[in-house]
Amino acid sequence: MGAAVAVLALAGCGAQEDPEPTTPVTDEPITELTIYSSLPLSAGPDREEAAAARRGIELALDEAGGAVGDIAITHEGLDNATAGENGWSAARVSQNARDAAQDPDAGVYIGELRSAASVLSMPILNEAGLAQISPAASAVGLTRQGAGAEEGEPGRYYPTGEGHFARLIPDDGVQGTVLARLMAQERCLRAALVNDGALEPAQLVPIVAQELRGQGAEVVLDDVLGEDGLPPDRVAERAGEADADCLLYAGDATPQAAQLLLQVAQQLGESTALFASKGLAEPAFFAPRSGLPPELGRRLTLTVPPGGEPGSPVRAALLDELGPGAQDDPASRYVLYGYEAMQLALDAIARSGTGRREDIVDALLETQDHRSVLGTYSIEDGGGSTLAEYAVLGVDETGALVPRRVVGVG
Repeated sequence: MGAAVAVLALAGCGAQEDPEPTTPVTDEPITELTIYSSLPLSAGPDREEAAAARRGIELALDEAGGAVGDIAITHEGLDNATAGENGWSAARVSQNARDAAQDPDAGVYIGELRSAASVLSMPILNEAGLAQISPAASAVGLTRQGAGAEEGEPGRYYPTGEGHFARLIPDDGVQGTVLARLMAQERCLRAALVNDGALEPAQLVPIVAQELRGQGAEVVLDDVLGEDGLPPDRVAERAGEADADCLLYAGDATPQAAQLLLQVAQQLGESTALFASKGLAEPAFFAPRSGLPPELGRRLTLTVPPGGEPGSPVRAALLDELGPGAQDDPASRYVLYGYEAMQLALDAIARSGTGRREDIVDALLETQDHRSVLGTYSIEDGGGSTLAEYAVLGVDETGALVPRRVVGVG
């Protein structure tokens, strides 16, 4: 069973196995609330991003003075990672969600960074009626049906039949459309699409494929890289056999991804256009010590969510508040995601009027024209964000990520 399918299977049954959460019932005014966060802080490839998101969360709460009106707000940061899993753990994610659900003072839950982790916590928090905000999960199926979503999504994540979840960044319907348009602009007619088997990349590729076919291009290869699929050299060989004239890699910045790009460059030649999704936009991946030739990096076009592009004035101003070194943090765009997650949580509590769970959920899902460091957005029916832009990045001769432009989907 592939990683994405296995996670979805777990999510489908998780709500039935979890103990029923408690929801506070009282007529007394709410004077204290806890905002939980669940992030892979101690282990795995996302730990730097998690630490950056936590800094953003704490900065936003500090700026608010630790209160919303007469309600004192505390932040309880939970680690969802284990060394044994080398990253987030299904058991820890589920336990974090249960801990928050059963805390009568819990007001909002910020998490998870990954869609594959979010599908585990979402049913638990939905049954508890606890508002949930994901800073960075982008899989379409969390909030709506459509290209890339699995059968039964998103309903399986909402056992009560009511919403509780909101995401900040545009879903992969936007990213997939932007990537397909960029590929078409490079006259990509025979596309090779490769993903690493994780939930988000696995759901992104069908979106890109649908958009490309609609533009008259042919998808000549659709492969999975890694332990759930093929090794890099075999994927590159198959791309060559299919006579691909461009390649998209959707997945994380791993040694296998680097090997794939090197092998593809050898198989397909210098004229082949290369594209990558947000998971590859990690500065360390392209740094001189990474071993990737500078000329290979310069052939790549990448996409990242709004506010995440290097050189963004909003990003720079916020990172300045964190002090020396923050501007150079490779995971710094996650500071913005964490910051805005807390800002939206505090705003929903304020607009709830009471601080009660059901009122916070209602306020969260009724968010309209919310001005933020990521841009002005509303929360759609289902919990998606109306943000509809992705930044386009390139790689310069030093291996640095450089902004090119922002592409919107209207």
